Amino acid sequence: MKSPQIYMTTLLFSLIASIITACSSGTGPISTPEPTQPKSFTEVVIFSVNDVHGRIYNFPKLKTLLDQEREKNDQVFFVSAGDLFSGNPIVDFHPDKGFPLIDLLSKTGLDVNVIGNHEFDYGQEALTARMNQASFDFVCYNVDGGSGALAEVPEYTLIEKGGVKIAFVGIVETSSPGGYPLTHPRKIEGLSFVDGNEGFSKFANLKNETGADLLVALTHQGEVSDEALLRANPFIDLVVGGHTNKEYGIAIGEDFMVMSGAHLETVGKTTIKLYEDGTTDFSWQLINLDNLSIAENSEIADLVEAYNNKPEFYEVIGNSAINHSRDETACFYTDALRQVSGSDFIIQNRGGVRANLDQGEVTPFDIYTIDPFGNGFETYEFTVGEMENVLESIPTSYSYSTHYNLIFQGDQIEIADADGNLLNDSTAVTLSINDYLTNVFSSLFDEPSYVFELTTADYLIEFFRSHAVVPVDYSGCTN
Repeated sequence: MKSPQIYMTTLLFSLIASIITACSSGTGPISTPEPTQPKSFTEVVIFSVNDVHGRIYNFPKLKTLLDQEREKNDQVFFVSAGDLFSGNPIVDFHPDKGFPLIDLLSKTGLDVNVIGNHEFDYGQEALTARMNQASFDFVCYNVDGGSGALAEVPEYTLIEKGGVKIAFVGIVETSSPGGYPLTHPRKIEGLSFVDGNEGFSKFANLKNETGADLLVALTHQGEVSDEALLRANPFIDLVVGGHTNKEYGIAIGEDFMVMSGAHLETVGKTTIKLYEDGTTDFSWQLINLDNLSIAENSEIADLVEAYNNKPEFYEVIGNSAINHSRDETACFYTDALRQVSGSDFIIQNRGGVRANLDQGEVTPFDIYTIDPFGNGFETYEFTVGEMENVLESIPTSYSYSTHYNLIFQGDQIEIADADGNLLNDSTAVTLSINDYLTNVFSSLFDEPSYVFELTTADYLIEFFRSHAVVPVDYSGCTN
């Protein structure tokens, strides 16, 4: 018997001999595969913003950023995922409501914007006028009706740059009761809407029909709906979303979805490698414009300065003792309106308080930023039993102010006096409330007993002017 060492040596010589034999017999050694050649691709860049809400201060930086990229690449697109308006009094109170933003976006080279819910805040006539003034396209496939430019809003637009064609299809959210966008119901009378996700399969052949290289869903509905849209419609290459102000670039299978913050503080940059065989690779970068060290475009900077030259918005009308949180700001908001109105109750939807009341001097600019919607203000007379039903039935999150005590027992609310004694259901009370809520939840409200002449924001300004001596402080309030 061979020792293990002799056996292994014999096996090794046998293996070498078989290789030599194979070579001499013509079979040759095993060939090394040729290295794979990298696939050629076209690089496409899509800059995106969403939920700008009238903020214009970063446009000089944005213009420089875009121009620098355009110098390097012919395939640079710039898109907006909706909610251009409501949030900056310089824009909201311009004689042509919203025009400063339209002007700056046009001069910056925006290609397309999907209509967001707050595009309707100024009313259909104003929106139509702004659409006619814009040098960029508006898209939205799930709205119908209206007149003028609004009646002719295309479902999608096809944009070509450097030989690359992209089809942008628009969707607006419909999460308000009745399947409408979250805006004042009076502003969308005559318009009809459908769920944007349900019928999107109609665009399955859009790339073939138009010769587009990419199909981008430009949406204003939030990340949950966007992910559902992308998973249900794999023919979509990219979803550029807005509405919920998130910051992300996420791969869903072979496709991608992005959202880029809000208020033009940030801009998203999606880079797409578009290969000859139609496949794609995505990468995403969030660029913080506030922190970006870049030269400002002087022409745009001068234009922004000119728009901001409105001294009436910067008159000091009062002071805030602290940096209020959003809940504390809502407490100030409802308590101030209760003092102005003299009513027993104030209700304010939390989504209608759009900014915080910061420490220091307070100006009309601050108040119109907190409350940008121009809502009317109304008073209603109820019994305690009816008032309890209203408090229990409004499904949206709200803040309130009252000199009574509210006792919460599960889903039920009871009203008590300062000593905790329950009020009789027939006791008369008054509620003052914005007319957005009374129109959205119209089944809870009949005719108001009184309609105020001014908007809720105007009455907040009046409150400050009459209480300017005492700094506002709602520390710890969460009503």
